[in-house]
Amino acid sequence: MELVDMFIKTKEILEASESALLGFSINRSLLKPVQRFFVYPLVYLKIGFGDFTKPMAVWSFCSFAALIVLALFSSKIEMPREIFLILTNICIWGVLLLTTFLTPSTYAFYGATEVSVNKIVDILDENGVKSESDIELLESNLEKVEKRIEARVKFYKWIIGAFWGLYLLAFNFQLRFLSLSDKPIDDTFLKSSFEGFMYVILFTVFALLAMISYKRASNMLIANLQFACVEQKSRQPAA
Repeated sequence: MELVDMFIKTKEILEASESALLGFSINRSLLKPVQRFFVYPLVYLKIGFGDFTKPMAVWSFCSFAALIVLALFSSKIEMPREIFLILTNICIWGVLLLTTFLTPSTYAFYGATEVSVNKIVDILDENGVKSESDIELLESNLEKVEKRIEARVKFYKWIIGAFWGLYLLAFNFQLRFLSLSDKPIDDTFLKSSFEGFMYVILFTVFALLAMISYKRASNMLIANLQFACVEQKSRQPAA
C-alpha cells in the first residue's frame, strides 16, 4: 500500500475507531459532521474523566468496604478509642496507598478491552490493513498522531499558564496603582480580589480536568489502536 493511500486509510481508521470508542456507529452518515463537532467532544471528555477517576472509585469502594467491616467488628468487641482511630486511618489512607501503587497489570489496560480491540481489528480488516507492511505503516502514522496529541496537550498547558500569568500581572498592576494613588486597601477591594481569585481557581480546576480527561481519552484511543495492530500482526501466517 502506498504512503498516500495509508495516510487516507489512517484517517478513516482513526475516525472509525473514535466512533467505536465513544459508542457510536462507525458507518458514515450525514449526521457525522454534526456529531463530531457537537457530541463527540463531550462524550470524549466524559470517557477520559471516567478513566481518570476510576482509581478514585476503586479507592472509595475499598475504603468504604473496609470501614463497614471495621464497624461490624468493633460492634462485636470492645475496642479502645485510640485503636479504632488508628484502624480507621488505615482503612482510608492505607487503602489509598495501596491503590496508588498498584502494579501495572491492574491499570495499564484501562480502556482497552478484548471487545474494543476486536472492534478495531474489524475496522482494520474493512480498510484492507492486513499485511505486516501495512500494519507497520499504520503504526508509523499513529506515532505521528500521538505526537500531535501531545503537542495539543502542551498547548493547553501553555494556555493555563498564560492565564495565570495575566491574572497575576493584572493583580500586580492593581496593587501598584493603589500604592501610587495613596488609596487604602479597603474591604471592597479585598472582597473583589478574593472573588476574582476564586474564579481563577475554578477556571484552573475546570481547565485541568478537561485537559487531563482529553489526554486520558486520547491515550485510550491510541492504546486500543496499538493493541489492535499487535493483534492483527499475530494473525498473520508464519513465514
